[in-house]
Amino acid sequence: MNISKIPLGEWVDSLVAWVTIAFARFFEIFTDTIDWGLDLIIEVLSVGPPIVLIIVLALLVTYTSKWPLGVFTIISLLLIDNLGYWESTIQTLAIVLVSGFLTILIGIPVGIWCAQNKTVQKIVTPILDFMQTMPAFVYLIPSILFFGIGVVPGIVASFIFAIAPTIRMTNLGIREVPEDLIEASNAFGSTTNQKLFKVQLPLAMPTILAGVNQSIMLALSMVVTASLVGAPGLGADVYRAVSQINVGQGFEAGLSIVIIAIILDRITQNLRKPAYEQVIKPKIVLLIFALLVVVTAVVLAIPEDKAINENVNVIGTQTEYEIIGIEPGAGLMGQAKTAITDYGLENWTLVEGSSAAMIAELKKAYNAEEPIIVTGWTPHWMFSAFDLKYLDDPMGSFGGAEDINTLVRKGLEQDAPGAYKILDQFIWEPSDMESVMVEVSNGSSAAEAAEQWIENNPDKVAEWTKGAAAGNGESIDLVFVAWDSEIASTNTVGKVLEQNGYDVSYVQVEVGPMFAGVANNSADAMVGAWLPSTHMEYYETYKNDLVDLGPNLQGTKSGLVVPAYVDIDSIEELNEKINTNANSNKIGVETDYEVIGIEPGAGLMGLAKTAISDYELNNWTLVEGSSAAMAAELKKAYDAEEPIIVTGWTPHWMFSAYDLKYLDDPKGSFGGAEDINTLVRKGLEQDAPGAYKILDQFFWEPSDMESVMVEVSNGSSPAEAAEKWIDANPDKVAEWTNGARAGNEESIDLVFVAWDTEIASTNVVGKVLEQNGYDVSYVQVEVGPMFAGVANNSADAMVGAWLPGTHVEYYETYKNDLVDLGPNLQGTKNGLVVPAYVDIDSVEDLQDK
Repeated sequence: MNISKIPLGEWVDSLVAWVTIAFARFFEIFTDTIDWGLDLIIEVLSVGPPIVLIIVLALLVTYTSKWPLGVFTIISLLLIDNLGYWESTIQTLAIVLVSGFLTILIGIPVGIWCAQNKTVQKIVTPILDFMQTMPAFVYLIPSILFFGIGVVPGIVASFIFAIAPTIRMTNLGIREVPEDLIEASNAFGSTTNQKLFKVQLPLAMPTILAGVNQSIMLALSMVVTASLVGAPGLGADVYRAVSQINVGQGFEAGLSIVIIAIILDRITQNLRKPAYEQVIKPKIVLLIFALLVVVTAVVLAIPEDKAINENVNVIGTQTEYEIIGIEPGAGLMGQAKTAITDYGLENWTLVEGSSAAMIAELKKAYNAEEPIIVTGWTPHWMFSAFDLKYLDDPMGSFGGAEDINTLVRKGLEQDAPGAYKILDQFIWEPSDMESVMVEVSNGSSAAEAAEQWIENNPDKVAEWTKGAAAGNGESIDLVFVAWDSEIASTNTVGKVLEQNGYDVSYVQVEVGPMFAGVANNSADAMVGAWLPSTHMEYYETYKNDLVDLGPNLQGTKSGLVVPAYVDIDSIEELNEKINTNANSNKIGVETDYEVIGIEPGAGLMGLAKTAISDYELNNWTLVEGSSAAMAAELKKAYDAEEPIIVTGWTPHWMFSAYDLKYLDDPKGSFGGAEDINTLVRKGLEQDAPGAYKILDQFFWEPSDMESVMVEVSNGSSPAEAAEKWIDANPDKVAEWTNGARAGNEESIDLVFVAWDTEIASTNVVGKVLEQNGYDVSYVQVEVGPMFAGVANNSADAMVGAWLPGTHVEYYETYKNDLVDLGPNLQGTKNGLVVPAYVDIDSVEDLQDK
């Protein structure tokens, strides 16, 4: 049927845009109210040492469900405290309580209305059906636009997802009240309200409470999803573990969620008929708990002072025609998809996943010396850890070299001029970033790696802080994607900001929320804007609401990456055939005609698809997945010395960990080098001038970023890796902070996508901001929310804007609401990567001939 597509998506976009503008004041009030209530609940739950709340919850569980469960509560909560997840547990409990309160506040009245009015029930029922079948992730998209990034959109999405059982069960419970009782109450002349409160609700209460119990469990199940837009708590711990393939941490955080679920389930199930109600009346217990909560809240509220068809390709067969990718929203994934299209790799699949999953796959393949193809980029510690190579990209699908730009929100220069100057002067080399990444990969936290690099590079830090007024505790929010590169840069510049008096918050998000957060002023800055390719889509979306401080790193690269033992060198080789039965291609056969990609939304995946088209790799499949899954596939293949092709980019630690090589890209499907830019929200320069200056001066080399990434990959936390790099690079840190006014505990929110590169850069620049007196928050989001967050002022900055390619779409969307501080790193690269032992050198080697 030749019928034009209905522009439903455009209509929805227009509606959401109108709602965002028309109800902006309402959303602001709602956000402030929820934030206030959530903070109050967290403070109430955090009063005294953990044992206080443990005892209170144990007593409540014992009263409702008998003493064995009370003992279980004490033991399990002590275990959570021992594992170090108590603070996250408090945050998760608060989120669930707020979501549960909203479901009760709205769900029960709506359920009563449905029970009393059949017309209302007929209208509400299909709406509830829609709400329960719509994927929960979808609710996050408008929530980000309405409420920015952070906990509020997570709570709203949880509320929408969880309210249906309360409404349904309230309606059901009231309708099931026997008719003879209703007639009896009518016979005695009862009013509607008397009949409702004296007859219907008491009899329906067990059913209603069952609905409330289901809603609370559903709200708890949403905590991991909510973490995608910056909601803190156990969900963020699980998501971070998934992003980094940290099985131990994921199990610990997941176990903590299970424990909380059991406790809440038992309390809500038995609340109506407590086990010891004959000993103490429920009203007395309720009164005691209410008094405790109210008194504590009042005290705290008092302000303080202060398949291959007939054509077979060997490498495709060996890799199952999969390219291991990273996060679906990554610009690199878009480039990888472009490469797949450019090179005609129709049979290849770009596997979506995460950076951490990609690394895990890479390590697994590398250790087995099995063929694997991953999406890669430099700087990245994997090039230090493994002998890898980029596949040549003759069609230029992955573009050329990119810069990593620093973007800040508009107004940051006025709000925090010192931070603005540091961010503006933040620039380093790929080797600097790689050193932080190496520390992180070696087991240091991102903060530790950043601090170590700062200590080792005082001259560079001095350049960043030169002329930057010291902060006075201003809060700076750095958003970043949880990529190794961004973890390295964000933690490093964050530590520098902290050292200059700023209170730095590190907010890990995905790419979209990262840009959105800075654009909407919910975050202050980001130092992971890969431009002009990887993040150009996000940049174009939000650029009018961002301030681009320019590159903080130059010389990046992305593309398809293979271990050095994989005998291909170009993407074109993915389409070559061998003369057996069906004129097959050796490398295609060996890799099952699969290019292992990352997240489907990544710009690199788009480039990979372009490459597949450009090189007519019709038999190849670009496997969508995640960066972590790609890394896992690469490791698996590399360890077995099996051929594998992955989408890759530099900087990335896998080039340090394995002997990899890029496949030549004669058609230029992957484009040229990109920069990683720092983007900050408008107004940050005014709000925190010192932080703005540090972010503006933040610039390093790919080797710097990779050193941080390697530390993280080796087991260090991002903070530890960042601190280690900072300690080792005092000169570079001095360049960033040169002239930046010290902060005074101002809060700075850094948003980032959970890529190794962005984890490195965000932690490093965050530590520098902290050292300069700023209170830095690190908010991990996806790429879209990252740009949106800075654009809408819900974040202050991001240092992971890969431009002009990877993130160009986001950049174009938000550029009018961003301040582009320019590149903070140059010399990146994207492309198809294979281990060095794989005997191909170009993407053209993948072609069937």
